[in-house]
Amino acid sequence: MSGLTSEQISAALAGVVVPKVAKSLIDLGVVRDVIVKEGDVKLLLNFNIAAYASKSNVRDWATQAVSALPGVRSVQTEFVASDAAQARKQAPSAKRRTVQLPQVGCILAVFSGKGGVGKSTVSANLSVALASLGEQVGLFDADLHGPSIPKIMGLMDRPRMEENKMLPLERHGVKTMSVGFLVEETEPLIWRGPMITKGINELLQTTDWGPLDFLILDMPPGTGDAPLGLAQDVRLDGSIAVTTPQDVALADVRRGIAAFRKLEVPVWGIVENMAYLRCPHCDHIIEMFGSGNVDKESQAQGIPVLGRLPLDPLLSKTSDEGVPIVSAQPDHPVSREFMRIAEEIIKHV
Repeated sequence: MSGLTSEQISAALAGVVVPKVAKSLIDLGVVRDVIVKEGDVKLLLNFNIAAYASKSNVRDWATQAVSALPGVRSVQTEFVASDAAQARKQAPSAKRRTVQLPQVGCILAVFSGKGGVGKSTVSANLSVALASLGEQVGLFDADLHGPSIPKIMGLMDRPRMEENKMLPLERHGVKTMSVGFLVEETEPLIWRGPMITKGINELLQTTDWGPLDFLILDMPPGTGDAPLGLAQDVRLDGSIAVTTPQDVALADVRRGIAAFRKLEVPVWGIVENMAYLRCPHCDHIIEMFGSGNVDKESQAQGIPVLGRLPLDPLLSKTSDEGVPIVSAQPDHPVSREFMRIAEEIIKHV
């Protein structure tokens, strides 16, 4: 018998200080439970400091601290839902959702009022940013008529089937599914109404996502059948609006925000794309589409601006090459802005 106790382990974990907040894992409530069986230790951890440390960091810190104790043979860590998150999952729903994704944590819709504002680019880079922070991430392309996620993520293979489930393609640390994997690039999908909703639901539910912390839904533009069906049939925990600064784009995204609110889907914030152009020669910032419009809309709607992305040729180039900028150049200012947006998203969860 090793004589190892849970109190000794908790004391060791109390000595693990998270640098950005100068508090220990115990103080932050990360340690849910400690299970000791002779020299084998299992740690159940809440991941509630996501904005300050990644899961891999928390796991490594905890494992190193406990492994240093005399009598420890092995250390196993497992992340579990926080009490609040578990209560939300167990709470009775007013409506039984058509699409059930029990292994998926947060389902987040990224929408826009109109096309061409960079919604898919934001969805892809946000997914890669979340994955780089240690999250298990899936990306679903819900735009059946204009699936662009395969090109942005650099994925063109067909998914394999196992036990009547499709295996998502994986690249840049993100599991991805799109109707673009199943049809030729030039083949149009002439679907409408119920066919769209049914197609999206089947594709989403027949994909073997496995355990995910986040599932990002790249929504089609507008407020038509696809977003309406998804909001009614899928548990959406939150949504993000993507817009450019022009009045015409803001008018459309305003309708989208109103629609999601009517569907009782929380809108967590706005991402402003093409907010400015930075001159490569003198570093001067040019606000080509005006300034302050998105801030005014944010204040009027009572939701924050999560981030501002420039009109940068590299962002478009990396998307065309199938390597999102967050993966291609992690230290680029645009990549850092995506990482900051990802941290803000994690705070909501």
